[in-house]
Amino acid sequence: MPELSAMTHLNPRLHHHMSRAQVAETTDREPRRHRDVTALAAALQIVSGLIMRRTRNDTAIAELSLTQVSILARLERGGAMSHAALAKIERLRPQTIRNVVDGLRARGLVVGERDSVDGRRIRLALTEAGRGWVRGVRTTAQDSFLTRTMAEQLSPKELATLAEALKLLERIAFAPAGSHSTHRDTPSG
Repeated sequence: MPELSAMTHLNPRLHHHMSRAQVAETTDREPRRHRDVTALAAALQIVSGLIMRRTRNDTAIAELSLTQVSILARLERGGAMSHAALAKIERLRPQTIRNVVDGLRARGLVVGERDSVDGRRIRLALTEAGRGWVRGVRTTAQDSFLTRTMAEQLSPKELATLAEALKLLERIAFAPAGSHSTHRDTPSG
């Protein structure tokens, strides 16, 4: 039984205190999946933190806070949006978003535009300089630590796998605020 060997590998004494049936019962698919996802999430946090630390001073991203970079990425991806929408997506207080956006406005990267439907509302959008900054980060990335390391350490097949994984990471990164919906692999039939 694969579940038994996996569990006894994690805790060898478990086998001595439980029958095979009890062990099989405790290794129900959903709790095991939850543990696997939890472990994967923790590993992803650690690895992404290490990568961010190693690349932080390597690109133009170092000029801005991570929150500012995130806002620029969201505006590039999703188009113009209100302070309230950004606050909800970023899971920050509206005052915090205003302070962050003020820094981006001061750099000329973001501008407030009147909503075409409701003239009382202001929607934030990237300026031409903001779009240029995002493109510039992509261009700067050509000479970055991360680019060099990936080119040296990963095979073409591994790079293709990483490109596929990036699609999933983007889906996680740009998931709506409060999104707790799960995509579960369920057996068909």
